Amino acid sequence: MDEFRKRKHVSETAAAIEWFSSGFIFLCLSIMFIESASSISPISLSLAVVCILIAIAYYSLKDKNLPPGPVGLPYFGYWPFLKNDKSHLQLEQLKKKYGDLFCFTSAGRLYLHLGSFKALREAHINKADSFAGRYTDFNLLSYCFRDGVGFVNGEAWKELRKFFLQILKERGVISVKDSLSGSMYEAIKSAIDFIKEKKGEPINIIELVNNKCNTILRTMLFGDNGMTEEQITELTDLYNVVMMCMTPNNLLLTGNFARLAIFPFLKGYKEAMVCDEKTEKMLYKIIDEHKSTYNEEHVRDIIDDYFKERDVRRSKGDPTAKHFTDKALMSSLKQFVGDGVLAVASFVSLIIKILVEHPEEQKKVYEEIIDVVGVDRQPTVEDKSKLTYTNAFILETLRTSDFFSFVPCLECTRETTLRGFRIPKGTITLMNLYSSHYDSEVYEDPHKFDPSRYIIKDGQRRPELPITFGVGRRSCIGEGFTMMQVFLFLTTIVKNFQLSLPKGEKVATYEELLSGKLLIVAHPRNQK
Repeated sequence: MDEFRKRKHVSETAAAIEWFSSGFIFLCLSIMFIESASSISPISLSLAVVCILIAIAYYSLKDKNLPPGPVGLPYFGYWPFLKNDKSHLQLEQLKKKYGDLFCFTSAGRLYLHLGSFKALREAHINKADSFAGRYTDFNLLSYCFRDGVGFVNGEAWKELRKFFLQILKERGVISVKDSLSGSMYEAIKSAIDFIKEKKGEPINIIELVNNKCNTILRTMLFGDNGMTEEQITELTDLYNVVMMCMTPNNLLLTGNFARLAIFPFLKGYKEAMVCDEKTEKMLYKIIDEHKSTYNEEHVRDIIDDYFKERDVRRSKGDPTAKHFTDKALMSSLKQFVGDGVLAVASFVSLIIKILVEHPEEQKKVYEEIIDVVGVDRQPTVEDKSKLTYTNAFILETLRTSDFFSFVPCLECTRETTLRGFRIPKGTITLMNLYSSHYDSEVYEDPHKFDPSRYIIKDGQRRPELPITFGVGRRSCIGEGFTMMQVFLFLTTIVKNFQLSLPKGEKVATYEELLSGKLLIVAHPRNQK
C-alpha cells in the first residue's frame, strides 16, 4: 500500500507536469506570436487567432466527460508507472479508487479499463456496434497478426471468421472421429507411451506436450507431407520468442510514437521482429509449395480448404473472394500455429502444476474418470459431458490462471457513451481478466482454488465462466479446438499416471512455466 501511495504521489506530480508542459508550450507560442504580430497581415493574423482558439477549445474539450482515471506523463501517459510483474495489482488498486470502468492514456492512446464481467458485457456485447473492430495502429499484436482473421475488420473479418470457424470445426472433428486412427488420439497415445518408457524418471511435461501439439497442428494445417516436424518446431520456437516480448506493459504501447520512440529501446524487441519476419517467410514458402501441388479433387489440409473456397467464390463472381488473400492466409496460419501449440501446452502444464500441488484434487479427477470411463479404454471427447468434476476443475484452473492478466482488445469505431461517460472514437478497451476472475462480488472467496464453485446444484445460479478466450463477437475462434486437446491430454494422463514432483524439486513458478519447464514424475497406475 505504501508503494501505491508513492506511485499515486508520482502520478499526481505527473499530472502537474503534463498540465505545465502543455501550458508552457502554449505560453511560448503565444509570446512568439505577439512579438511577430506587427509584421503579419490582418488576414494571416485573423487565421492565426482562429487556429489558437480552436487549439484551446480542442484541448479543453477533448477530455470532457470521460470516465475518471489516473493522469500520466506527457506523451508517455500512465505507462511508465506500470511494472510488468505487478501491473495487474496496480490496476486492481486503481479499480478500488475509480471503479471497474476507468480510463488512462499510454503512449498517446486512450484505454478504457473494463474490470468486471458487467463492464465487459456492457461494452463488448451491449455496445458491440460501437466497439466493432480491432485497433490497426502499430502494436505487437496488431503488427504480428495484421491481415489475419484475428485482426482484420469489416466484411473481411466476417467472411474469414465464418470460413475458419467451419473448417476448424470440421478438421477438429476429423482429428478425433476415431479413437484408433484420429491424429489427436494418436499424438496423445504417443505421449502416454513415451511417459511409460521413462519408468518414473523426471520428464519435462511442457516439452512433451509441445511436441505432440506440434504433430497435431502439423497434420491439421499442413497435411501429412506439407511440413516436417523440424519445420513446425522451428515455427513454434520463433513464435515463442515473439510472445516473450509481448509482456503486459508492452501490449499497452500502440501507435507511431511507441513504435519510433519506445520499442527500439525495449529488451527483446529487435529479436522478436527478426523472428516474426522469419516466420512469415517460412509460411509463404509453404503456401507457394501448396499452390504448385494443389488438386481441388484431393483436399489435404486447411490450406487446400482455403484455396478451394477462394476458387469457388471466384467462379461464382462473389466479390468477397478478394478477402481470401495469401497474406490473410499466412497471418491466420501464424496465429493458429503459435496459439494452437503454446496455448494448449500452457494450459496443460498449468493444470498439471495444480494437480501436483493439490493431490486431493488429482484424486477426485482420477476417481471420476475411472467411474465414467472405466479401466479398459482411454477417455474420448464423448466422455466430456459426463465428467462433471473434471470440467469444473478445468474451469477453475482457467479462472485462477495468471498467464493472461489483461489484454488490449477492441477499438471504439464510433463515439459512444457508457454509463453516461463519453467514449471517443479510437479508444481501446482493456479486458482485465485478473480483476474479473478475482472479483469478490462474483465469486465467494475468489483466491481459494475451489472447482466445486462450477458444479451447479438445484436452485443455484450459474456462476460466471472464465473469459480467457474473450467476450463477444471477437472472441477466439480456436477455443473449442484448444479446450478439446486440453481435456484429452488431462484425462488421459491422469487416468494412466499418478503425478508428483521429483524429489527435492520445488513447485514451478509461472515464470518457469512460461520458459517451458515443468519437471514431474509419472508413476503408472495399477488399475486392475
